Amino acid sequence: MYIPEKKRLLALAITAALALAGCSAGGQQSAAPSEATAPGESASTAASAVPGEAEASLPETAELSTGSAVSAAGTTITLDGATATVEGPGAEVSGSTVTITAGGVYALSGTLTGGQIVVSAPKTTAVELILNGVDITSTTNAAIYCAQADELTVTLAEGTVNTLTDAKDYTYADATAEEPDAALFSKVDLNVVGTGALTVNGNFNNGIGTKDDLAIGGGTIAVTAVNHGIRGRDSLTVSGGALTIEAGADGLQSNNDEDVSKGWIKLLGGTFDITAGRDGIQAETTLDISGGEFTILAGGGAENAANTDQNESYKGIKAGGSLTVTGGTLNIDSADDSIHSNANITIEGGAMTLTTGDDGAHADGDLTVSGGEITVTRSYEGLEGNNITISGGLIDLVASDDGLNVAGGNDSDTGGRFGQDQFSGGDSGRMLTITGGTVHVDAGGDGIDVNGSAELSGGFVYVDGPTSGGNGALDYDGTFNITGGTLVAAGSGGMAQAPSQSSAQPSLMVYFSASQAAGATVSLTGADGTELASFTPAKAYQTVVISAPGMTDGGTYTLSSAGTKVVEATLSGGATLISDTGEAVQGGMFGRGRGRRRSP
Repeated sequence: MYIPEKKRLLALAITAALALAGCSAGGQQSAAPSEATAPGESASTAASAVPGEAEASLPETAELSTGSAVSAAGTTITLDGATATVEGPGAEVSGSTVTITAGGVYALSGTLTGGQIVVSAPKTTAVELILNGVDITSTTNAAIYCAQADELTVTLAEGTVNTLTDAKDYTYADATAEEPDAALFSKVDLNVVGTGALTVNGNFNNGIGTKDDLAIGGGTIAVTAVNHGIRGRDSLTVSGGALTIEAGADGLQSNNDEDVSKGWIKLLGGTFDITAGRDGIQAETTLDISGGEFTILAGGGAENAANTDQNESYKGIKAGGSLTVTGGTLNIDSADDSIHSNANITIEGGAMTLTTGDDGAHADGDLTVSGGEITVTRSYEGLEGNNITISGGLIDLVASDDGLNVAGGNDSDTGGRFGQDQFSGGDSGRMLTITGGTVHVDAGGDGIDVNGSAELSGGFVYVDGPTSGGNGALDYDGTFNITGGTLVAAGSGGMAQAPSQSSAQPSLMVYFSASQAAGATVSLTGADGTELASFTPAKAYQTVVISAPGMTDGGTYTLSSAGTKVVEATLSGGATLISDTGEAVQGGMFGRGRGRRRSP
């Protein structure tokens, strides 16, 4: 398998840029991609462009403190086997249950076997539990259960190791609500801070959970759960810490589906090592990533796609509303889509490496890339959306079917593992718009497939493949107009299309009488010997399409392979089609001007 490399993309961009330096002034190249938007300026805070979607806002979360020092605790609780002792007000012991009845700061240490910490304080008071080296195992339900307070903060004391283990079978404290349902559970806002270590064993259901907002600001946290690893029902914010999660279902989740202003996730920093039986990260509404280092294995990874239940979700990162990435490093291996939104996806920064049994990134709405680095090492389709707009960034895609797919649905003979995708827009007006950035596509199906029209005005676009005559490097239904930028597309001949005759910047398409071997550099030079574009196809090909700044209607150009002249052509109109012998080729001979209609 061809494995894309960022260095090769950079080399392609540099080569093309150097070539442009010797070109005429015709065809301006787009400026370099802008810097990623700073946290708090994310496009996810704006209303979604998807009609009818009620968009949740992502308010800025104040930076969490590191928690109180143990010496500041008003009350100390020493756990001792099946009981505990309390020094100070606000807590009482009954057998192996310690109950916090008042607001304040409580420092806990020791081991509690078959016991539980219960917080039942007045609704207007805040409670902080400092875990100063505890090992709590419950045989009833949660190890720590906050039934009532204004908010609960769990502080992991510096240099300590703490363990929370719940029961395998629960006796619910609230049978009607079936709560608690996690080893560390709070019915009110929960903050986890500090620099110590915490191991959570969720034997019954979830590891860490809250019915309200959940915020994590630090600590080394390891969660193992039979269901979800960490869940904040109303919201989940992580600004720091090192999280290792093994979950039978979702790794991180926010699931409030009753209030459109809730159910969101915001990840600002920290490290994440997530192994999830279902989705790695799942937000009911919006999901915003502006920092952090992520390693995600979802659904057993791409290799396990054929063994999964098609009625379930095994995505790396999934949002019911808009999904925005402005920073961070993401390494995702997922059975289903690596990045998925039921609305819009916006990528402004960050670096991601995606391996997937389905799509690298799929948006039911619009997919917009303005920065960052996206490497898809394996996919069914690389990037897919109702509309796709690329204005910056480095994008390198390997796809068994289409590389860039604008509302193409399930259109490969091999079929997508998870069936036909859905799109929120109508059948008309769909667009692929490229104004900047560097895009490389290695596709087994269509390199660029647009159920609509395409516009290229800047950037660099390179297409390798397909080799099958039933697909084309370019496939569009409307028009493919070029006003700037560089396009080099090498692929099969059976269904090949050239850009539109209406293009302001002309293109040359050469049809070879026989398949050409991969590995030899193809270049286009002007009459004065200036190189306008060059590319080294990674796969066998029979057609080449080239459009680059400096090419003009009426100009004469030479196509060479491995330094040897193949053919010379004088351009006429927006698209010139010739064979490798120099004879004009009619578009209908190999599919030009007649895109294959896809079911959206």
